[in-house]
Amino acid sequence: MSSPVTEALKERRAIRRYLPQPVPEELVREILAEARWAPSATNTQSTYVYVLSGEPFERFKADLRMYAESEVPEAPDLVNTREMRPQLKARQDELFRTRAEFIAAEEAKMGIKPQTPPVSPMVAGADVFGAPLLLILAMPREIGIPYGCFDAGLFAQSIALAAHARGLGTCINGSNVRYAELLRKVLPNTEDKYFIIAIAMGYPDWNAPINRFPRTRIPVDEFTTFVR
Repeated sequence: MSSPVTEALKERRAIRRYLPQPVPEELVREILAEARWAPSATNTQSTYVYVLSGEPFERFKADLRMYAESEVPEAPDLVNTREMRPQLKARQDELFRTRAEFIAAEEAKMGIKPQTPPVSPMVAGADVFGAPLLLILAMPREIGIPYGCFDAGLFAQSIALAAHARGLGTCINGSNVRYAELLRKVLPNTEDKYFIIAIAMGYPDWNAPINRFPRTRIPVDEFTTFVR
């Protein structure tokens, strides 16, 4: 059974190249007003959103690039220290392989030659995909991390779907919060919060192969157990 919700869930994808077109602040406010109806633990509504644009965003990207080029060790507020099990790593590797092969083939058709030597993904990522906006989701330090992160995840998905419904693209990513100190340089009064995730937002460049590579999902029976 198809519905607008079903279509949005299937069509929404991570956008990693944007058009140089600004997103009106009123449109961002509209998206956030809709996304705020996402569930939260005991209605705490603990997720804070910081919208970076303009000169502060440019400063952040310049610092991010400098750190990436200098290979400064990552220092996020929330650290994932667990190793990934082989099954999950295999899915990740498959994504990277499929994406790289598709982009190489499409760029060859477009007459785009590979950059030599290739740019480090972290250095290239400092441009934040050319997005005009970056939303940073944070939570108060006194909120339990499992609940706060879960709430932020619900909020992030709601933002992505609300943006998609308005013709905007998003990319939910952790790489743009990997240096908490750089964010605190441009985001005021955030010492009492944890930065959780970032969301690039803008109008998608559908000519960019990275926005068109084929995606897959595992079958329902591979991740679901019915206990009868």
